[in-house]
Amino acid sequence: MARKKKSQHYADLIASCDTGESMVKNRPRHIKLQGFSGAGKSTWGLTFFSHYAADVKPDEALMCIIDCDLEGQADLVARDDIVPPNLRSRILRKVCRTPDEVNDISLAFIDLMRQHQEEHPDGVRVMVMENEGAYYLSCREHYAVSVHGKSEGELLLSRQQEAISQGKKTLPAYAEGQMHAYKVINKLFYSPYERLKIGGEMYNYHFLSTVLLKTKTENYGTPNENRVVLAAGRPDMTDPLFDWIVEMTQQQRTVKGEVESRHFAHIKKSRACKPFRLENPTQQRFWKAVQKASQ
Repeated sequence: MARKKKSQHYADLIASCDTGESMVKNRPRHIKLQGFSGAGKSTWGLTFFSHYAADVKPDEALMCIIDCDLEGQADLVARDDIVPPNLRSRILRKVCRTPDEVNDISLAFIDLMRQHQEEHPDGVRVMVMENEGAYYLSCREHYAVSVHGKSEGELLLSRQQEAISQGKKTLPAYAEGQMHAYKVINKLFYSPYERLKIGGEMYNYHFLSTVLLKTKTENYGTPNENRVVLAAGRPDMTDPLFDWIVEMTQQQRTVKGEVESRHFAHIKKSRACKPFRLENPTQQRFWKAVQKASQ
């Protein structure tokens, strides 16, 4: 009897596996969008939803945004050229400032995607995590307040005062040890991303994430001084979750007293096509270029 139950369990597991055909047919896009402020990351994410939802009825489309970004998106959603009026009610956004809020709403949104897939199996679903860097800072702040009862800034200040009183230049921010503290912080940070990615595979939704780029000067004040561009947050942890990494850039120039802007999309990582750089990356032009680069 036990052997029969085990055999049935194995059969059920095998039946639940994806096949090569189903993997090709149901291809949710997991895309990280990175760039400096104003490069067009949020705009591209919203037009991605509008582009895919154009072929279905409004109630068959759903977009959920976990917003850790203080820039907001209301002005973008209000533009008809970005989000058609009939799709605005199909966008849900929750502004979150703490890991607890992010965890709660990510679970709620994943369950909403599950319900939507049951009702509209051929519908369009998009999940967005806005501003990886801001969320990582909120995880550090949450740890400092929860463990030490102080904000991260207050904790750093008190540790510096302690160092001076001991005749030292500085002390580690966390008395319990940097390695231990960041193990906890990194776990807090990574869990929602992992959960959202797995949910995308289970309930067939696209998962987009945005992250700001920043500049850092290495070897400052030396002949080897070098300026490098880095992604905020923890790209070493989140980059492997995404099949695509697209870097957005903006160039501006003044012509006859008027400011002209040009936007570019640069494929940094993709398993579907060769890397390319595209000017004016509308959804139609972008996916046409992807198709061409994959041949």
